[in-house]
Amino acid sequence: MSDRNKKTLLVLAASFYQVDTIQTAQRLGYRVVTTDNRPDNPGHAIADRAYGADTCDICAVLEIARKEHIAGVLAPCTDIAMPTAAVVAAELGLPGPPADTTAIACDKARFRDFQAANRLPHPRYLRIESNAALPECDGLKKWIVKPCQSSGSKGIRVINSVGELRDALPESFGFSKSGSVILEEFLPGYQGTCEGWLRGGKIAWHCLLDRQTVPLPFVATCGHHLPTVLTPTEQTCVLDAIGEVWRRLGVTDGPFDCDFVLNNKTVFILELSPRLGGNAISQLVRLAFDFDLIEHTVRWACGDNPGTLPVQEPRPSAVVIFGSDRAGSLSYREDEAARLSHEPWIHSLAFDQPVGTLVEPFTDGRRRVGQALIVADTRAELDRRVIKLRQALTVTGI
Repeated sequence: MSDRNKKTLLVLAASFYQVDTIQTAQRLGYRVVTTDNRPDNPGHAIADRAYGADTCDICAVLEIARKEHIAGVLAPCTDIAMPTAAVVAAELGLPGPPADTTAIACDKARFRDFQAANRLPHPRYLRIESNAALPECDGLKKWIVKPCQSSGSKGIRVINSVGELRDALPESFGFSKSGSVILEEFLPGYQGTCEGWLRGGKIAWHCLLDRQTVPLPFVATCGHHLPTVLTPTEQTCVLDAIGEVWRRLGVTDGPFDCDFVLNNKTVFILELSPRLGGNAISQLVRLAFDFDLIEHTVRWACGDNPGTLPVQEPRPSAVVIFGSDRAGSLSYREDEAARLSHEPWIHSLAFDQPVGTLVEPFTDGRRRVGQALIVADTRAELDRRVIKLRQALTVTGI
């Protein structure tokens, strides 16, 4: 089929995290156009056409969308670009979430305001502007500072004092597209992620993942395990809380990703977005359910029949994301990596950089150095294999 006869999908951003969506769409026979302000991003090299417009420049992206006569638009794995994707979809009459509430969901301070106004559970919080004095923080034992508009855990840090806040703010402001950051109460408890699909205002399919994070003071995701350890009652509480937020936001159809904390039987929605999740979640879903969530999403975005959603329980599976614990030259056991790659329980194992590459500590999604997808017969066996894998590879900086 010639490009002229293919439907065109516009993918906002072209980093490592969008490559799977680009390749999947092309495999399905769609033409793919990408845009972002990083010309060296790998997605541009494989797209059918690439542009350099910033994904937050709504006017420029809308002009590209019209010029390319797109049939669909997606912003997989990035909150930054989701408000633009929603506006483009609305302007061109394409599938997508409402633009006004997407802008709320993808701004951490506006989302906390929304939760407060709707009397939904939320941590105590304060918005901080770049020229404002440091806020009064009495009464909070542990806080977390976040850019209001960012992704991949960039600029996020847990702090314990005003002095640590002062040190953390420059980086947090540096990653905030809106120029604001949010300081909120750090909530202990079970950390989870929910990947799902909305249809007709209901959660038609979901996957609850036990989220793994790097050591404090950072909170970058370093893995996901499933099936979840939550009890059936706890799972119901989580899904009810997520469904209620989407109902109040008026988002009825499409993919979603949500991070939450279960604390003393209360579900706190930390953030949620009407998009495909990052950190290789779609690859994990593909392995655990034998279901391609990206295929489903691409077809839906382009107005085609996406097919059926899975009904089976997941196979015990995990994604393990590697990063260095310190700055230096990347080091890991290449011999062990080669040997483990042949183990039947390792579905895939790959490093992004070779040994000797200069790396920074794994504090956010940009600083990962590789990943593995593994399987097991039971959840207990899965957890043991994750520990075994990390110990065998000994990823670090020297």
